[in-house]
Amino acid sequence: MAKLNINAFVAFLGECAARKDGYIMGTIGQDPKKLPAWYFDQYGGEQKKKALFWRDNCERVFDCQGMAEGHINDVTGSKVNVRARNNYATWCDPKGTGAIPNQYKVPGAAVFIHSASDGAITHVGFLTKPVAANKPAGDWYVVEARGVMYGVVTTKLNSRPWNRWGLMTKYFDYEASDAVLNLGDRILKKGMSGDDVKQMQSDLIALGYDLGKWGADGEFGPATEAALKAFQTAQKLPVDGIFDEDDLLALRALVPENGDPKEPEKPEEPKGNVVIAGGDAYIRTGPGTDFSKAGVAHAGERYVLSATDGWVPVVIDGEIRWISAKYATVEG
Repeated sequence: MAKLNINAFVAFLGECAARKDGYIMGTIGQDPKKLPAWYFDQYGGEQKKKALFWRDNCERVFDCQGMAEGHINDVTGSKVNVRARNNYATWCDPKGTGAIPNQYKVPGAAVFIHSASDGAITHVGFLTKPVAANKPAGDWYVVEARGVMYGVVTTKLNSRPWNRWGLMTKYFDYEASDAVLNLGDRILKKGMSGDDVKQMQSDLIALGYDLGKWGADGEFGPATEAALKAFQTAQKLPVDGIFDEDDLLALRALVPENGDPKEPEKPEEPKGNVVIAGGDAYIRTGPGTDFSKAGVAHAGERYVLSATDGWVPVVIDGEIRWISAKYATVEG
């Protein structure tokens, strides 16, 4: 398994905390409404009431180590089932005891609680960012699935008894901690933001999709979701407004990573003429109303035919453009 971008994991942690996801022992981000009853029956009294609250009110539930496992599963589809103590023992290098040294206070670093009474590590949390941006050697925010009575919360490093630390280099690339998020590093959906969102938006705009007045601003809002759904419809992908690996493959088939759309293949020879016979019609940059307008074709005008498929590709100034077949008649 290729190592995952640590920035994507940190962004994932922030999303979980912002959603106020819940805590259920043994979970890695499942929908609590779909969990078997035994997940909730492992609790009693007030804890069971809280577990049922998470079931009825949360989008996802995790235990402490399940946050890291859940992100790995989301991105790769692989399940890595270990406890927090195994994370420290087998995932972390470098690692150490006591307070985390300043040089290892980086986004995504793991901090652990070793319980003297249990004689083992019993809990893990993950650093996200300094409390004061200009003091990286000071206190840090930590996202942790703290327990069934708390859920997923953001706490401060110095407020909790963390006494072990480590960088989870078995699965995560910490060298990318200062790098931007690249498109494909994580699954994207409405409410997320980042450089990868901005790249997706730019590519959709390059293909002629309308993202509204904000354009490629790096914020995945309603206009971006609508444009993505239009793209998914055109590419015959599941229309869910979520950008995943299949969407990336389809997008890269049309727009390489350099952001320049691939030019449609031009016909070797024209196959006839197109006459605009159904009234004036918009000329589009692609075969569908989701593509931007490139002009107006007036009734009676003729264009060189490229091919037909519901929308009629025509050659205008050496470029292929499309007109709805409702308005166009093909001459032999």
